[in-house]
Amino acid sequence: MLIQEGAIMIRKPHFELVVRDVRAGEDAVWMSLVGELGPDEVRLLTEAIAELAHGEGGAGGVVLDLADVSYCGGDSAFALSGLCAGMKAVGIDVTIAQTSPIARLAFAGTGVDRQLPWHER
Repeated sequence: MLIQEGAIMIRKPHFELVVRDVRAGEDAVWMSLVGELGPDEVRLLTEAIAELAHGEGGAGGVVLDLADVSYCGGDSAFALSGLCAGMKAVGIDVTIAQTSPIARLAFAGTGVDRQLPWHER
């Protein structure tokens, strides 16, 4: 995992998941994801969120913008649901603000769309 001026790059041999536009809001850190979101990337995203939340100043929560995710399968949907639940158990609220059509299909197909914490504006 590489952290570069506001962007976190999660690299694998065949593609790259980029977390871009990491910015602090009033009560949460906003993270925009671009690329493929597989179970391995969710694991690495968990580490990145923990780093952000426990870093300097700490964040009360993290809002994920998945509007530019090009891949998200059922296994990824379950992994993301587990990420949100696990983070909540340690006091970090992770919510979802937007989703790409492919992510919406994965969430609806697995039923996790009813379990995921959605960000309310």
